[in-house]
Amino acid sequence: MSKIKEVLVLHHSHLDVGYTHPQPIILELQKRYIDQALDLCERTEDWPANSRFRWTCEASFVVLKWLEEASEQQIARFSRYLHNGQLSISASLMHITPLCSAEEAARTLYPVRQLRERFGLDFRTAIHHDVNGQPWSYGQLLLDAGIEFFIMGINIHFGGIPLTRPLAFHWRVPDGRSLLTFHGEHYSLFSQICHPASNDTAIMAAGLDKYLQKIEAMPDYPFDFIYLTATNPPLYDNNPPDPELASLLRRWNAEGREQTISFVTPEQLYARVKAQTHRLTTHAGDWTDYWNFGAASSALETKMSRRTKQGMKVVELLDAFQPECDRHFLAMKAQAWEQIHLYDEHTWGAYNSVTEPQSFNATVQWMHKAHYAYAAHSLTGYLYATKLEHLNNNPLQSEEPEGLLLVNPTPFPGTHDLHIPESFTQKGRHLVAHRMGQDVLGSELCVETGPSYGLIDLPPFSWRKIPLKTLQASAPSPEIIVSEGRIETPFHICTFDQITGRITGLYDKKLDWQVLDDTSPWTLFQYVRETVDPLFHVEERRTIFPRDVEKGNNSISVWNHNWHARRQSCTRLLRCWVERREHCVTLIMQWEAPGVDALEQRFTFFSYRPDVEMTAIVHKQAITSPEGIYFTLPLNLQAWRCHFDSAAQWVELDQEQLPGVCRDWVTVDRCVCVYDEDRGVALACPDAPMVQVGDFNFGKEQNTIARNPHPLLLAWPMNNYWDTNFRAAQPGIVSFTYNLSTFQRFTPAQAQAAGMRAANAVVVAPVINCEAQEAGQWIRVEGAEVVLFDVKPAENGNGILLRLHNPGHASADVRINFPIASIQQAWRTDALEDNKEELHTTPEEALPLRLSARQTQHLRVILM
Repeated sequence: MSKIKEVLVLHHSHLDVGYTHPQPIILELQKRYIDQALDLCERTEDWPANSRFRWTCEASFVVLKWLEEASEQQIARFSRYLHNGQLSISASLMHITPLCSAEEAARTLYPVRQLRERFGLDFRTAIHHDVNGQPWSYGQLLLDAGIEFFIMGINIHFGGIPLTRPLAFHWRVPDGRSLLTFHGEHYSLFSQICHPASNDTAIMAAGLDKYLQKIEAMPDYPFDFIYLTATNPPLYDNNPPDPELASLLRRWNAEGREQTISFVTPEQLYARVKAQTHRLTTHAGDWTDYWNFGAASSALETKMSRRTKQGMKVVELLDAFQPECDRHFLAMKAQAWEQIHLYDEHTWGAYNSVTEPQSFNATVQWMHKAHYAYAAHSLTGYLYATKLEHLNNNPLQSEEPEGLLLVNPTPFPGTHDLHIPESFTQKGRHLVAHRMGQDVLGSELCVETGPSYGLIDLPPFSWRKIPLKTLQASAPSPEIIVSEGRIETPFHICTFDQITGRITGLYDKKLDWQVLDDTSPWTLFQYVRETVDPLFHVEERRTIFPRDVEKGNNSISVWNHNWHARRQSCTRLLRCWVERREHCVTLIMQWEAPGVDALEQRFTFFSYRPDVEMTAIVHKQAITSPEGIYFTLPLNLQAWRCHFDSAAQWVELDQEQLPGVCRDWVTVDRCVCVYDEDRGVALACPDAPMVQVGDFNFGKEQNTIARNPHPLLLAWPMNNYWDTNFRAAQPGIVSFTYNLSTFQRFTPAQAQAAGMRAANAVVVAPVINCEAQEAGQWIRVEGAEVVLFDVKPAENGNGILLRLHNPGHASADVRINFPIASIQQAWRTDALEDNKEELHTTPEEALPLRLSARQTQHLRVILM
């Protein structure tokens, strides 16, 4: 007799926005699937409960699109089957990647509130299939949105196997709460092991018996049921409901077999798992994703998307204090966010994008995917320019601007080296329409030429208007000293060989520390091209990951941990020179290098800030054989540790990751820090999020990263290692900027500041009428340990929403005031902006708050 008495089957369409069909076709098909599911619910409504058809809408995005066009009759049917338990909606908007910022991840949950209100149901479950993980803070956001049950169904193709599966456990999130989680089998496994398309219960039984032997061998399996999901092969992805499956399950159950098979919704599974929570283990840590290395196959678009989101931060900040009532503006903002989400969704392109990269299908799907990034960028650029024009009260048409606007949109003080953008001083007529056409989120509008007009200090969340007539050219800083093969600033001494181009040293004057490991074969920001070594391997892609579906379905890894890589660097230095400006100096090198038609590297050192800004301009060749592009940082550290930030939460490498998740590489939201007891470095990654820590790690599938002395920190901006979905090649010109800074002691708040300053540069905009200097500050935060990481207008128009995070391991106090206004009312809200607790306020005083260790708080404030 088996201990398993029931098989629970969740039937769904796995949403890939692309892959099987071009993206617009996918969304139309997915809407049709809901209509088909309604018909099946109606047809089986009076059947026995364990055979009644049930359908789960795996992503709320499809439901929202369906609701826009559905008739009132269809919506009434939909509501009926939601209420009788035959339909369910996951709280997840779509299957997102670690490219999502914290604000973006929160916004993906906003439809939950809308759906709860519309249907009068308290949706409390979320699903992510296919993807290999979610940031640790995402679990915290789910709880903050009232989600109580989280289901994962990982695909281990080029992925990993966290913990074991199937496994229900309590996922301990950073602030100490726990989220009930079911780490299920690969989505569609019921369809793969039971072959329902055969319409033969004997074949089903044979496949199920084999699977049950695996479950019976698990000594600690706590349930008398198994849970599997069903799609509709041959479409494992973007599949319709199976109209024959309900009849097949009814026939199976009528045969009196040992196990019944029942359709299940996430809510029903939650009820069964919840009854056994006392028997479940607890695991804490980041669910670090394997798959996101594929985002480096479209480095230009990924960079653009990251810059778009930083631009949107400025839009939201300005919109919070100058609310837009124009419906068209608000609709454009919603559209921009939708495009941002769609680019960060986990599907990059066609199933044959690598095997047939020139095929029409692969080309079409990539064009649609890339369009999400370009559309979001353009829409956000329009919104961004609109808000700045409103702030400056600029006329539609004028002569040359009289002044400059500077905005610091970050929660940290900043210093700006003031140059006048070339377009601001052009003689003749100036039009708002012309400025709207510029690439305001790139740099086309703000090309800075001519002299520096001094260093401007800007408080957090502040602005300043400066008349051009008051500016005076700044004298060159005497603290920058340039000699042959040597650059010295108040912070660093950089030495380099002008013949070979090798940087021979980077000395930190404040810490009395030679930052670079001088025994390493690599040097600072050295270009490396990694390929499969042809002296050892023939089948290049299968060398690294020889896919085996059967092993994957049984959670058996097939990574080749011992694949041989060939790593080549630049072959010849073409030119090396130094450019000096008043407050900075740049070392520039141009190279011949494998895999590129041109490579330029720029190292900028400053008199006023301790960063080293490193930029690589790459003209990439169209290469479809597998390769990775790295830039090296060999560090002079001993017993080192590492922290990286993921969706606003700091995670310690190894110590704060779930067992079995990705350690070989990580996706950085803003910054990665590597340090020992005496000092360390922060590498801010505004353009390209992928890094490897310790060594070249691709394909090693390590359970821990060895803490060998002198770790190699690797920026990893480009690769095409995936064998499906992602791009096979990415020819053309793209640049990547990284900021390197040093510190004596790692503190999360200081590291957050380094990342935010690199990503959110001071905004510079023209002011047409500017007779006198003006300045202002929107928000003042007292309490260095707490970071106010997002400011936006409330979705319902009632006040301003603030998101605060305490990255430390102890409670922290903070006081918030608004120099431009008084606080009328304030509430703590949940992640969906529903008021939870009114806070005592007085107009004359700052708002005091206490955040527990690693807590995120959402706050609504109404000003008067």
